[in-house]
Parts: sequence; C-alpha cells; structure tokens
Amino acid sequence: MTERKPCPFCGNAVRYNHNIELEPDGVGCGKCRMIVRFTSVKPIQKGETFGDVYNRIAERWNRRAKDE
Repeated sequence: MTERKPCPFCGNAVRYNHNIELEPDGVGCGKCRMIVRFTSVKPIQKGETFGDVYNRIAERWNRRAKDE
C-alpha cells in the first residue's frame, strides 16, 4: 500500500476511515480529530481489492498545495 503523509495540522499519523458499508472513503487523525472524505473515490468496483481503493485514497491525501 501507498505510504500516507502525516496530518498537516498536528503531524500525527493518519488512518483510513470507512463508510457505513465498511468501504474505505477517506482518512482521519486520531489526535486532532480531523477527517477528510474523498467523495470522488468510488467504492470497490468489480475486480478491485481494498488495497486498490486504499492506494487511490492515499494518492489523493498525499497531494498538497505546496510541497517543499
């Protein structure tokens, strides 16, 4: 799986969040309680695994407006 960048607010590691159907849909920080849901990430499609969806979420999460 793709490595996730830390929370931009507190620097803590983030974890995956899941929707009511237990499908991954975003990330959240356990320390500052920040949650980001990626509504553009479609749930698991035919032939995909949870790992594929986790990777798509991580790619979106790792995009930052100003990477140094």
